[in-house]
Amino acid sequence: MGYIARLGLCAVSAALVACVSNTRIEGVPPEEARIEVEAPGDGALRFEQPLTLKLAAIDETSLVIAYEINGEVGYGRVSRGDRQNISTHIDWFPVYQLSPVDADAFVSQSTAADSIAVYQTDIWQAFTQTVIEQLTPRGDRDGALLNYRDGEFIWYRSHDGALTRADLKEKPNDVSVASRYRIEAMTDSLFGILERFLADRGIDDRRFILATGETGPYARPFVAVDIDAREFGFLSLEPFTFGNSPNTYVVKGGKVGDHVVRSYVFEPLNRPFTFVSRLFFFLTDSVADVSRRVYVNRFAYPDIEDTEIPALNTGPGMDLSAWEAQLDKLVGSERFSGNIEVLVDGDAYFPRLIESVVDANDSVKMRTYIFDSDDYATALADMLKRRSTEVDVQVMVDGLGTLMAQEASAGTVPADYEAPIAITIYLENGSEVRVRSLTNPWTAGDHTKTTIIDGDHAYIGGMNIGREYRWEWHDMMMRVEGPIVSYIEREFDKAWAHGGVLGDFVLAGSTMSNPMPKSDESEHPIRPLLTLPRRSEIYKAQVETIRNSQSYIYVQNAYLSDAVIIHELAKARLRGVDVRVIIPMEGNHGVMNANNVVAANTLLQYGVRVFAYPGMSHIKAAIYDGWACVGSANFDKLSFQVNKEMNLGSSDPAFVRELIDKVFDPDFAAAAELKEPLPAGWKNTFATIVASQL
Repeated sequence: MGYIARLGLCAVSAALVACVSNTRIEGVPPEEARIEVEAPGDGALRFEQPLTLKLAAIDETSLVIAYEINGEVGYGRVSRGDRQNISTHIDWFPVYQLSPVDADAFVSQSTAADSIAVYQTDIWQAFTQTVIEQLTPRGDRDGALLNYRDGEFIWYRSHDGALTRADLKEKPNDVSVASRYRIEAMTDSLFGILERFLADRGIDDRRFILATGETGPYARPFVAVDIDAREFGFLSLEPFTFGNSPNTYVVKGGKVGDHVVRSYVFEPLNRPFTFVSRLFFFLTDSVADVSRRVYVNRFAYPDIEDTEIPALNTGPGMDLSAWEAQLDKLVGSERFSGNIEVLVDGDAYFPRLIESVVDANDSVKMRTYIFDSDDYATALADMLKRRSTEVDVQVMVDGLGTLMAQEASAGTVPADYEAPIAITIYLENGSEVRVRSLTNPWTAGDHTKTTIIDGDHAYIGGMNIGREYRWEWHDMMMRVEGPIVSYIEREFDKAWAHGGVLGDFVLAGSTMSNPMPKSDESEHPIRPLLTLPRRSEIYKAQVETIRNSQSYIYVQNAYLSDAVIIHELAKARLRGVDVRVIIPMEGNHGVMNANNVVAANTLLQYGVRVFAYPGMSHIKAAIYDGWACVGSANFDKLSFQVNKEMNLGSSDPAFVRELIDKVFDPDFAAAAELKEPLPAGWKNTFATIVASQL
């Protein structure tokens, strides 16, 4: 998002964010389940020693627990309504907030409730060790990646067969990752292991509480287990809070001032042609965009208002061979062979990225819109710094994107975490990492997210570097191999050259010395699509494929503000096309949330099926009759006309099937389909005006 986007957020986000958010905020206990007592002090919430369970009792509505903390007995009550909304990962074990109660309230409820067994940390630790033992491969130096809480650890067997643990970022080079697990999502497997574990110890309780031994920020000291219901539920004492902004106003002002000077004082000297042309294109594109919006709203929609919504087509979709030939004329004939693997969410992507960086032999080239300064991003920065002494490491970030991201913390950042003043400085200090922070004249940014390893394989998609992308948001990347990697690397090299001193002139030399890789005539090629000034390939391709689609269109995007795209989706449905759109229920920008309400209502009016994904979905993917378009681009002006973007398009049936199986089918099932228009008012109308320029 550019400067205008940030100003818009400051002005209207507070009033508009509720338009598409949940009406009920999870994690806040309902009044009838809360006992008003004085909140415990900090020492009773955050603790450095494991807690000891004393007693537990359960009735039809809630569970009460007595425990020892810092030498004193504490009491808590929890019900299903106390579930914390920490993550959008709805298949993970839930975390419930224990509300403090006094001794009298505990005695009163526990007397009338059923007592259940409690077990101390030794049982939980023995169980987790059993899980690790069973999940770790038997082969020498074959490892299992276990994601648990916010940890990424690889377990493997040493030469003598002993279990050994290492942080994934420090994985020994001779250890390979043979299997990957998210512990909190392994319900069936864990219960199978648990039942055998309990039988071996002569424990026949079906419901019980275990002390986990967790300590520190947001610890989950207890876990409630119901074997018959197949349920795990972690219990936490500390209320979940957001982290703090990392810097003082003086530091923030200094960073903003530095970026403005670089973008508007030094930019005309280093990139004079780019500086002038971007201003010209920004103004002409804005005029053209407003004109298109006025035309669509004033003339195009009235032409279809009275059209009856038809039944869905039963015939075939568009001819994909003919469509690829049409694309050659529309956006150019650059096509390359390669393999694409879909990586959904942080558990699938970041461990693979880390493995690639740790195992790199020659070079790491990372290009990202945001390299945050939270605890997870700095841990990745530390890994890059270590590797820079052995391989060439280049990191290219968008200056404005990274700067603005540091003004807000992800939801799960520990409140006591202290961020570095600037991640770019942090990356360079004490290392050989080469860092380039790109400027943003006239709001133009580099929104591309790619990482190339050894010129051998690359990652591309929508994820930035930061905690929310690793742990909190629903998002996706792709791992690609083959000749397509050479194209992605060439685009990195061009952007790197252009971002330096005298960038316009260096770019010209770099382009001539680094010719375009030869296109491929394979049966199902991968087509790179870009957004550059006056080169809106991603936009042109998707508008035209919507117009050509005959069978189905699936779209998932958090920012749906382009009037032409919305109108073409409505027209496609009126041709009998099965059009489905997924938007986030809890987006990260108030203006776009409010705009999405109007977009959703418009699509619903013309028969399009609209789904609200629970939490924040940052996925940018679409499939049109078997042709997929996935990458970094949103469905808004910045991505279609202003920012640098990169998507991949392909009609490879295997890739399209994987995208449906891993993204669209699960997300249609997890999302809530809208059956009625959402409430909308003047704030939403105003938001569409603002959003149309973002």
